[in-house]
Amino acid sequence: METSQKLRVPMDHNQSVKIIEVSKVTPSAQESTVPKSLPLTFFDLIWLRFHPIQRLFFYELSSTELSFLDAILPNLKASLALALRYYLPVAGSLVWPQHYAVPAVEFVEGDGVVLTVAESDADFYHLAGNGFREIEAYHPLVPQLAVSDDRAAVIAIQLTLFPNKGFSIGITNHHAVLDGRTSTSFVKLWAHLCNLLVTSGSSIPTTDEFMPFYDRSAINDPKGLTGIYANAWLNYEGPNNRSLKLKIPNTRPGLIRCTLKFTHQDMQKLKQWVLKERQNSHISSFALTTAYLCVCIAKSNGTREGNLAFGFPADARSRLKPPLPSNYFGNCVSVRGVFIERTELLGEKGIVVGSKAISEAVKSLEEGALDRAERWCKFMIASIGNDSGEKMITVGGSPKFEVYSADFGWGKPRKVELVSSESPTTVSLTDSGDGDGGIEIGVVKERDELEGFAALFVKGLESDFES
Repeated sequence: METSQKLRVPMDHNQSVKIIEVSKVTPSAQESTVPKSLPLTFFDLIWLRFHPIQRLFFYELSSTELSFLDAILPNLKASLALALRYYLPVAGSLVWPQHYAVPAVEFVEGDGVVLTVAESDADFYHLAGNGFREIEAYHPLVPQLAVSDDRAAVIAIQLTLFPNKGFSIGITNHHAVLDGRTSTSFVKLWAHLCNLLVTSGSSIPTTDEFMPFYDRSAINDPKGLTGIYANAWLNYEGPNNRSLKLKIPNTRPGLIRCTLKFTHQDMQKLKQWVLKERQNSHISSFALTTAYLCVCIAKSNGTREGNLAFGFPADARSRLKPPLPSNYFGNCVSVRGVFIERTELLGEKGIVVGSKAISEAVKSLEEGALDRAERWCKFMIASIGNDSGEKMITVGGSPKFEVYSADFGWGKPRKVELVSSESPTTVSLTDSGDGDGGIEIGVVKERDELEGFAALFVKGLESDFES
């Protein structure tokens, strides 16, 4: 179902996007097995007031504006309503009334997802490319979440037409409700249902791969982390601060993003190099990729003493005791950090040192995914607005999300961009749009610094690790 309010908005001189329509898409029906209220767990509470996750999917088309509005758009709306039937909480809101110990996601009759339809005259192929692009160019293509002190939307979606070129799907989701795996599973179910409508006219899913698992009781909390995290937020700018307003970081003007390619061939070359020093070791693609990034970061920073701090999230679903199914709905992410001596990263065996440290950190997740979890929320809250000192290098996204498999019926994405990753100290990782088993690495820096970093990245792969 859908309720629409059509708006005509003139283009801003600084933007190239005009709004054609704003509507609310409601679930086509309600599954009796899908809960209408979900309390947040400690995994969710970590992210309560953090900035949302924003992704952009670019799809190339040869169709005209008329076919988009008359054929493509109706199928996207109809399949979205079908997907919400199984992901009912996505259509609801996050609330934290006085009588609730923790915030909860609640769905009531009439709730739905705000869907914006827009048109842009920006350069589609530039935005959907890998070269240098201003981060501000993406902001008009992703919607804002409706958030107040009392209520926060879970998700917002924007469809933007680039006439005679293609369209983009911009998705903004509340991080305290959906982690990367859950949000991309929702997108892939939506794509699956839309593909069925386009190709066969069917509205019945042919796979349960993306169907969510909602049972919150499956998460054990013997340390009382839920209460610890809830109290930490209540006391942050408190007392009894139940505000759901998000802490959005300021964006530095002039930042540029680019996408670097780490091919399967690159991985194999680096793997052979590392295995000469670490025989009989298992080295994951993640450890190789991020270790090489740490080496490049250390080189770009020049000769400097001390440690390079590198932190990364890791899916904890399979690592909990007992484990959760991979389709668990919500956040289920553990965090790890490593500190690597910069002088070692700058040495001939920097990639070996880096991959060993990161591999050991990943292995520690199997032994205790919740190790030191009592400190996680306190650490995250302390990081809000903290611009002092040297920042930890962090990772957003994961190649395991397989975002390039989201085919709505008109082919796979030309490009997927993690728009919310726009800090110079954060790199984003996705699977390769080329389907070659490689990894795409999103990097954001000032132009001069980015030019130097990209040159180091490419040159290192060409020369440093030849057999």
